Amino acid sequence: MNPPPLPSGAVHVWKIPLASARAALNDLPSLLSETERERASRFTFEKDQARFTSCRASLRILLGRYTGIAPGKLTFRYEPQGKPALAGVPGWQFNVSHSRDLAAIAISRYDAVGIDLERIDPDFPRNEVAPDILAADEIRDLALLPVASQPDYFFQLWTLKEALLKSAGGGLSLDPRDIRIRLGPNLDPELISAPPDFTHATLHRFSLDPSYSSALAVLARVSDLSFHSL
Repeated sequence: MNPPPLPSGAVHVWKIPLASARAALNDLPSLLSETERERASRFTFEKDQARFTSCRASLRILLGRYTGIAPGKLTFRYEPQGKPALAGVPGWQFNVSHSRDLAAIAISRYDAVGIDLERIDPDFPRNEVAPDILAADEIRDLALLPVASQPDYFFQLWTLKEALLKSAGGGLSLDPRDIRIRLGPNLDPELISAPPDFTHATLHRFSLDPSYSSALAVLARVSDLSFHSL
């Protein structure tokens, strides 16, 4: 099945349920490169091998449908900061995130995208981690919330910042505390300040599953954002 048309300025977000059973290891590795199969073999637990294999195979299947290239024939290259890109097929931008049994893939033409997905864990030690991720005013806003509301708020800020960092391929070279985001009453994100890389960035919060926090960042204005399932 061919994906819907993807004009310049539009972004497609795909929801991918990941297989965590042995069937994924039987059916999907043939789509992967030798390097990807070797990476899968490093996982200690079979369910993690299956999740990784399922995610990479799904990415190849989707990109193959968009580009018209057989999934197993696609070749990836890595930019200086480690962000993956298609080799020899210009104009396609994509990003992947996965957590537990769910993955999200963002695809666009020409505009750099970053996507992040995290399962919301109320027991996560957010008070210990927050000083490494959040600016002082963000920590203050978080502390003012009822305790029951803090996990959603924390993970939403986290995924928004991760998506933004991934969109630029900055990774660990940029400090997430230099990005300040305010969440409105409905958790709508507003980018208060950020490094120059993100001058024209747009942020989008969305839900693929009530148990997860997810966010998209695009280094451009988005004319159309649509959601699909594989």
